[in-house]
Amino acid sequence: MSQQTFLKVPFVWEEPKPLIEVPSRLTFEPVQARHDNQLISVVTSVMASSLDASDQKRVSEDDPHTAAEVFLDSAREDFSYQNEWWQFGINESGDIIGFVISVTFNGGAKEGLEEGTLYYLGVLPEHRGFGFATDLLAQGTRTLQEIGVWRVFCDTAVANVPMISAFKQVGYRQYSEPWERPV
Repeated sequence: MSQQTFLKVPFVWEEPKPLIEVPSRLTFEPVQARHDNQLISVVTSVMASSLDASDQKRVSEDDPHTAAEVFLDSAREDFSYQNEWWQFGINESGDIIGFVISVTFNGGAKEGLEEGTLYYLGVLPEHRGFGFATDLLAQGTRTLQEIGVWRVFCDTAVANVPMISAFKQVGYRQYSEPWERPV
């Protein structure tokens, strides 16, 4: 796979802050409660229609299903997490709206608190435009708060205006100018 760089907007959430309020229009369920293969299917759908060029590159260079598997496997290898931190957002009809994957960095602890990130978050294409990314971001951030983080780093593509808006709504701050990230 050839390496390219993509322009990303970096955000940070720094503690201490009150526990974030998660909107109640979705319920959250661990991915494994629904089956891991379902996550791969949902991630494949999100990546294939993403506003992030790095996602589009991943699915265009390989079978989209395989690209999603490889991407998820890299989280399993490079970060720490508990299975219940990887969650589906479910609407009142029982439909999966999207997912959020919370993880902590290996070696990022400071004074007994972890440093985390939301490895990936996505809303299925048919549910976009209703602000669900904000709900998923709030849930993922709350998960990290509950496990004890001192900071959460995230980024998104400069073209992903809805996600940039979600970061700001949830209380993240952009901590530098956009930067190039290799993929």
